[in-house]
Parts: sequence; structure tokens; C-alpha cells
Amino acid sequence: MKDQELIRIGKITKHQGNRGEIRVYPLTDTPERFEFLEEVYLLKGNHVEKKRIEAYRFHKNFVILKLEGINDINAAQELRDYEVCILEEDLLPLADNEYYIDDLIGFTVYTQEGEFLGEISEVIVTGGTDVFVVKGEEKDYLIPAAFELITEVNELEKKMLVDPIPGLLEL
Repeated sequence: MKDQELIRIGKITKHQGNRGEIRVYPLTDTPERFEFLEEVYLLKGNHVEKKRIEAYRFHKNFVILKLEGINDINAAQELRDYEVCILEEDLLPLADNEYYIDDLIGFTVYTQEGEFLGEISEVIVTGGTDVFVVKGEEKDYLIPAAFELITEVNELEKKMLVDPIPGLLEL
């Protein structure tokens, strides 16, 4: 898989039932994307395994998958904590001002006034407004991924400008 980038779209949290189904917490804004997939890659550490999707359904906030070769509860339990990935070429097109989380990791973040805050090290998916974890030289900042705060995203320079509300950087 070194030739092609894998993109995380979910994480297996546990088995579902006793027939080999798995419960996947989606790491995508469009869980419906599972409808268009025929196969996924399961990733844990350095282990990558390609699996064909036999069936899918939605249950509460989860995607329930039945994967080829996973036919009982024991096999499904072994997949706990695996990440569900797709190839970069299978990504859905994005609208203007939309970005994939993995693409923003490593961006440098500055205020409108030019003050360097740090580098995006993580994105916390909240179910509402996501939060950027910006690792600064002396402290980390939590910056909501809101249009009101993010004034510019420069993909070429991997740079983001923010206009934080008063007090946000003191938290």
C-alpha cells in the first residue's frame, strides 16, 4: 500500500450480533459514502488487509458492515480498533471551503495579525463543529473549525489564518 495513500473513513468499535458484522464509527461527514463502496482496507499499526463489503446498513450513529470472510462473532471481535480506509482515488469530491481532515494535519496556523500559533496536530471530531488542536511552541490551542474564525486556508503553503474571538487563545 506504499504506492497509494489510504484515507481513514471509520473506526471499528466492536462486533454487531453474532454473524460477523462489525460496528463502524464513521470518521466522515457523509456516512452514506459506504453505499458506493465495494471494498475497504482495514488498518491497524502496519497491518493492512483488503476486504470486500458483502452488506452494509446504518444503525443509530454507526455503519454496520458485513465483510467477506468475517462470518462469526470471534472473527468480528478480532477487528476491534481497526481503522476502515479507502484509497485516495475513491474520495468523494468536496465543495468549496471543504477539506479532508488528514489534509489539514501539519498546516501552520497564524492569526490575522501574523502571530504564529503552531501547527495542526489533530482534529477532534465532535459531531458538531470540529476542533483543530494547534500545537504551539509553548502551549496547545483548541480552535473551532468555524467559518467565523477561519479566515483563509492556503493549500499550497499549508497555512491557515484565524481570527480568534477574544479570550480563545487564553484557554
